[in-house]
Amino acid sequence: MLFGESLSAMNLERSDRRERPLTRGLDMEARAGGKMGKMSVGFQRSSTSDDDSGCALEEYAWVPPGLRPEQVQMYFSCLPEDKVPYVNSPGEKHRIRQLLYQLPPHDNEVRYCHSLTEEEKRELQIFSNQRKREALGRGIPKILPRALQHTRCENCHGGINGGEMAIFASRAGPSPCWHPACFVCATCQELLVDLIYFCQNGKIFCGRHHAELLKPRCSSCDEIILADECTEAEGRHWHMKHFACFECGTMLGGQRYIMKNGRPYCCGCFESLYAEYCEACGENIGKPCF
Repeated sequence: MLFGESLSAMNLERSDRRERPLTRGLDMEARAGGKMGKMSVGFQRSSTSDDDSGCALEEYAWVPPGLRPEQVQMYFSCLPEDKVPYVNSPGEKHRIRQLLYQLPPHDNEVRYCHSLTEEEKRELQIFSNQRKREALGRGIPKILPRALQHTRCENCHGGINGGEMAIFASRAGPSPCWHPACFVCATCQELLVDLIYFCQNGKIFCGRHHAELLKPRCSSCDEIILADECTEAEGRHWHMKHFACFECGTMLGGQRYIMKNGRPYCCGCFESLYAEYCEACGENIGKPCF
């Protein structure tokens, strides 16, 4: 299991459910960093060796498996400097942040979810196993033969010449390849962390956005919605039990509400927080409730 080796040992504590999902991930970064670093070092030592080159791979928190040290250096030289995961660098912090965001543990394992019914637990396991079986892969960096004059990057459509490095994704077929810096999620355009991708209809995605192609994600708890019913508003989804006023927590199912910045508010809270009043008559000029 590719992303399991990076995430399954992490002690991912969940904070207040009203806190925004990405904020939760950033808060977990410090707690995750120590364990993530230890696992990464162990993984890289099993994948590469620098005994003969004098090239210190220990300066990286993660390296692509199966590459010689000089190929590792070549790969990272193709990436933006702030994305290179040097140990104790902004690049390492970015990698941890992206592991948490792109590969949500609660998309994969029941133990990271809250209040699932037995049926939902079974469905999550089926959902997770199917995605791993049919879509999960890791990009493979390869140096193109020098005799190859020109091939096209699947993302930017620019050329990749012989002697340069390209990333291949077997799920997408034997021919498609990408510049290392172009191996990104088709939805968020973020560099795919640790080269882990999910393939759907010939396109590559991070784990988060691949899951959202198949099932909606709750905007409150960030978990995949496995129930038959959910609430949808302005392109976002919620578990029925989580569609609540962002300010006071009042359940909004069957109630009038107002959306602001993608968050639902009961009419009372919206009026107290955001309403404007006419200077002439003193009446509320607020947005009408749905």
